[in-house]
Amino acid sequence: MSSNAVVAVEHIGSVALLHVTGEVDMETEPMLRESLAMALAPAPAALVLDLTGVTFFASAGLHVLVDFQHDMTARGLDMLVVADTRIVLRPLEITGVDQLVTLVSSVDQALAHS
Repeated sequence: MSSNAVVAVEHIGSVALLHVTGEVDMETEPMLRESLAMALAPAPAALVLDLTGVTFFASAGLHVLVDFQHDMTARGLDMLVVADTRIVLRPLEITGVDQLVTLVSSVDQALAHS
C-alpha cells in the first residue's frame, strides 16, 4: 500500500483480524486484496476486517468487500466488518453493501460474534 496506508494482520484463536489504516482507494486496493488472501491462507474460521482506522474509503474498497464476502460465503465462513466512522459507513449504506456484509462497531464485538 502507499505510505499512508497500512494493513496489519493478526490471528486471535481461529479468527484472522486485519486492521486497515489510511486510505483505501485504487492505489491501495491490490495490497488490501493480497493481505486478505494471505490472512485466509491458514484457513481461519472467520475473518474480521477492522476499518476503524480508515481515513478515505473509495469504490475500490467496496469492490474488495463484495468480492471477499462472496468468497467467504462460498467457503462457509463469516466475514465481519468493523466500522464506526461516516467515512466508511456512508459508502456502505449508499451502495447497499451494508446489507451484504455483517457490520459491527468494535473489534471486541466482532470477536464475540465470531
